[in-house]
Amino acid sequence: MGVRSRECRGCARVKLRAGFLAACGSAATAAPTATDAPSVRGSWLITPQTPGPPFQALAAFGTGGIFITTGSDQAGTGIGQWTAQGSDGFTSSYQNFHFGSDGKLSSTTTVNAKGTFTGDTLTGTASQSVTDATGVSMGPAQTAPFTGRRMTAMAP
Repeated sequence: MGVRSRECRGCARVKLRAGFLAACGSAATAAPTATDAPSVRGSWLITPQTPGPPFQALAAFGTGGIFITTGSDQAGTGIGQWTAQGSDGFTSSYQNFHFGSDGKLSSTTTVNAKGTFTGDTLTGTASQSVTDATGVSMGPAQTAPFTGRRMTAMAP
């Protein structure tokens, strides 16, 4: 027999959101300061050089290797990991789920990237593969170069 909670649904959501924010807050990080060792940590505006219509992506490299990205070309958020490669390099991998109009999983995009950064600019190459809802490849992986610039906080 389960225990019934006397909390309202809204209260439970507030607690869930607070817990989520607390968990995410520990991973959030500002861009490195002048006294920090150079790092790719922070938020970047990425411009892939792909065939077809141009688009941009936002990418966040967080403490502990957390990687989050979203693009202007497709709905969804990519979540993955990143690692430092030497003093000026990085690799990252993420997955992004895509859903049909019926709300069911239609495809999964996987991206693996490698790059270097200097100050507020970065360059690299990414490989993207897409599978259908059952995990079957929807075509060969596509590889493209990208550039990026570090985002900075600005006062209003």
